[in-house]
Amino acid sequence: MMPMTNSNVGMSKSFRDEIANADPRVGQTLVSETEFVRVWHINLAPGERLGFHRHELDYCWIALTAGRSLSMFADGNTVVTEYNAGDCKVFAFAADETMVHDLTNIGATHLAFTTIEFKGSLAREHDKQV
Repeated sequence: MMPMTNSNVGMSKSFRDEIANADPRVGQTLVSETEFVRVWHINLAPGERLGFHRHELDYCWIALTAGRSLSMFADGNTVVTEYNAGDCKVFAFAADETMVHDLTNIGATHLAFTTIEFKGSLAREHDKQV
């Protein structure tokens, strides 16, 4: 996985509006939900985009396929990431922290992920164990 960041990207009014109304659904398909987690699938064809969405819960994603994506964040920064099948990344947020971004498949093959949202805070759970 190789992220590359560009900052100070100009953003259209439609992007700003979409960010302000970011979807709380962090994937395309909710495949499972328990009192502890929500499990989502994302499957993007080449050129397909998952619109702006808001991450409020700690989560991880797992790349199911190799590929390449472009994400724009609420602050206008963009990140290009290359994935290998099996790559995984975990995000933990402070109580008042969120992250808004989109995801576009800029590769030549389908890009698939499983995203798992943790309904309890990873940081608080870690603090309890220490």
